[in-house]
Amino acid sequence: MRPRIFFAFFLLLLSFVVNAQPLRKANTKNDSTNFRIQTNYLSNYVYNGRADSLKAPYFYTTATLNFASGLYASFSLNYLLTPGQSGYDFSELDLGYNYTLAEKVSGEIYGSKYFYSTGSNLISGNISSDLGFTINYDLAYFNFHNSFDIFFSNKADIQLVPGIEKEIMLSTNKENKFSITPGLYSSFSSLNYYETTINRRLNPLKNFSIKQVPIVGTLQSSTTVDQKGFKFLDMEFTMPLSYDTKKWNFLFIPTYAIPFNKISTTSVNTSTLNGVSKTVTINSTPYSENHLANIFFFDLGITYKF
Repeated sequence: MRPRIFFAFFLLLLSFVVNAQPLRKANTKNDSTNFRIQTNYLSNYVYNGRADSLKAPYFYTTATLNFASGLYASFSLNYLLTPGQSGYDFSELDLGYNYTLAEKVSGEIYGSKYFYSTGSNLISGNISSDLGFTINYDLAYFNFHNSFDIFFSNKADIQLVPGIEKEIMLSTNKENKFSITPGLYSSFSSLNYYETTINRRLNPLKNFSIKQVPIVGTLQSSTTVDQKGFKFLDMEFTMPLSYDTKKWNFLFIPTYAIPFNKISTTSVNTSTLNGVSKTVTINSTPYSENHLANIFFFDLGITYKF
C-alpha cells in the first residue's frame, strides 16, 4: 500500500513542478457509431499561457463522426468575434483513434490540419499541422494525463503536456450525469512557431498626377528566437462542469493560466530598392511576452448527439 501512495504523491508533485495546458482530452470510446454537432463560445484565445494584447473571443462549431471501432473524424470552423476584426479566422480537420491498452490505461492517437484566413493573427498561426497522442492512467485517486505533440511550421516543434485530473460525480442516473473534473496541467514546448521568414515584392505607388521613378525591389523579414530550447511555458488550473443527457451535453470549462519564461525575438528586415539594399535589426518580442500576466478565460459549449 505504501509504494502506491508514494507513487501517487510523486505524480502529484511532478505536475506542480512542470506546467499546464489541457490541449486535448481523450474522447470516450463509443459502443456504436454516432455523429455529433458541437457549438462553443471561447472568451479568449490562449496558447501556452499567452494571449494577444487585444482580447480574441471565438465562436466555433465542430462536427464529429465517431465510429464504434474508436476511429473518429472532426471538422471545426472558428469565427473571431473581436470588434473590427470579426469574421472567419481558421478551421481545423482532425483524424484520430481512441485506444485502450489495459483496464486503467487508455488514450488517443491523432493528426490535425489547420487552415487560416489571409488576415488571421493567431499567436500559433505559423503551425500548419499536428501529429500526437495522449496516454491516460487511472490511479486510485486521480487520472494521470499526458499528451505529446509534434507541431509543424517552418520547423517542427515538440510539445509535452503532463497533468492530473479527477472526475467527481455530483449526480448520476440512467437518464443524465452531472460531474466536475478539477485538473492541473503543465506545458513544455520548443519555440520554432515564433520564427518566420517573409518575402514580398515592393510595388510602385500608382499616382498618375505626378511623375515617379519606377520602384523595383523586395522586402525580406526573418524573425528568430533569442534563447531557443525546450521551455516550461505555463501552468493551467481547470474545473470543467459537464451535464450529460442521452442526446445532449452542456460543458463549462473555466481556466486560470500562469505563464512562465518570457520568449524574446529579433527580426532582421532587408529591403532592396533598385539594386540598393538596406538591413535593419529590431527587437520584435511580442507584446504578450513583454507583459506576461496570469489569464482567466472560459469555454462554454453545447453538443447534440445523433
